[in-house]
Amino acid sequence: MLVGEGAKLDVHGCKTVDMASSFGKALLEFVFIVFACITLLLGINAAKSKAASRVLFPATFVTGIASIAYFSMASGGGWVIAPDCRQLFVARYLDWLITTPLLLIDLGLVAGVSRWDIMALCLSDVLMIATGAFGSLTVGNVKWVWWFFGMCWFLHIIFALGKSWAEAAKAKGGDSASVYSKIAGITVITWFCYPVVWVFAEGFGNFSVTFEVLIYGVLDVISKAVFGLILMSGAATGYESI
Repeated sequence: MLVGEGAKLDVHGCKTVDMASSFGKALLEFVFIVFACITLLLGINAAKSKAASRVLFPATFVTGIASIAYFSMASGGGWVIAPDCRQLFVARYLDWLITTPLLLIDLGLVAGVSRWDIMALCLSDVLMIATGAFGSLTVGNVKWVWWFFGMCWFLHIIFALGKSWAEAAKAKGGDSASVYSKIAGITVITWFCYPVVWVFAEGFGNFSVTFEVLIYGVLDVISKAVFGLILMSGAATGYESI
């Protein structure tokens, strides 16, 4: 069970540990319910046509995996005490490690880029998430070295989404180009927010764990659930060219 803010736990020599409050637990439960409902909705629509399923099934797995991660966190599991005496939700990083490459796969399918371009960006993404997790589990200057490494991979992703992949989607034309513009816009904006939150949460520790849960939850819903709903609305026109 989550034991509340300022819990006294003898871990890493911590006198107190910043833990998610009861409000934070309620937030985790709410986000779990949102993701579970969106997963059901996307899954039903993905089964309607073969063309739509190519993009909607990955989106369904994204929200489905996110719902599992949030259930884990809401039920009191999926976390460790980091060396900086904060509750660190490992389940969140495991979620991102799987779901963010799936989001990139969907973006690549809609844009019409090659599978090698998709693979390259997915590898950069995995490295970005891994370095963020390593940074969260360290203290001192090494933490910021990990963050810097992560930002290098992050910039590769943002540059590709905003330039080469956007150009490919524009050249492809049709409804796919319009859908790509929307989902890429959401992805770029929300993904820019994640490392900023990391700096003030896992980095400096200025954000409480409860506030961290709130802001990461909002970003996750927008970047995954809203992403999926936009794909679903585009599925009404077929995605036959994908």
